[in-house]
Amino acid sequence: MKTLRRTFYTVLLAILAFSAKPVSAQNTDPSVVAPFLRYPTIPPFEIKTLDGKTIHREDLAKRQGTLIMFFSPDCHHCTEQVESIKAIINDFQKYNLVLATYQPMNDLQLFYDRYKLSEWKNLYLGRDEKFFFPPYYKIANLPFIALYDRKGNLLTSFQGTTPADKVLNGFAKKN
Repeated sequence: MKTLRRTFYTVLLAILAFSAKPVSAQNTDPSVVAPFLRYPTIPPFEIKTLDGKTIHREDLAKRQGTLIMFFSPDCHHCTEQVESIKAIINDFQKYNLVLATYQPMNDLQLFYDRYKLSEWKNLYLGRDEKFFFPPYYKIANLPFIALYDRKGNLLTSFQGTTPADKVLNGFAKKN
């Protein structure tokens, strides 16, 4: 019985090993690549603001670049990210700052008040009610940040807490 079981598992492992797809450093299957990498421009997003208005890509001011950050108001890493940016907010004045979450509006309002985001004149803050950003960016960790140049072309992206100076350096790649 043990020999039969051992033979069965050996054959099963051999079949699995030979039928598995080879692992490569770069996956070329387009269904696996995040859409933001296939279409490297500012996406056609829609976020609902705290006052009930809707903001689209076309509503962004013509600045030197755009930062899109998907976050959660109750995420510790997200609050660290906002504090990091806030510490050098003057360096971010020439960029659009789009902060989006899927969390409820009352949580977003508390976050807005807590971090005094009304002082950020270049801020577009809202709720991603259609849950567009997570699948578009294939977000695995929060906060997620994508940077775009003045023409709307993707520069780079970050997942997880990233020092604000590193984020700023991301804008320098093509600007």
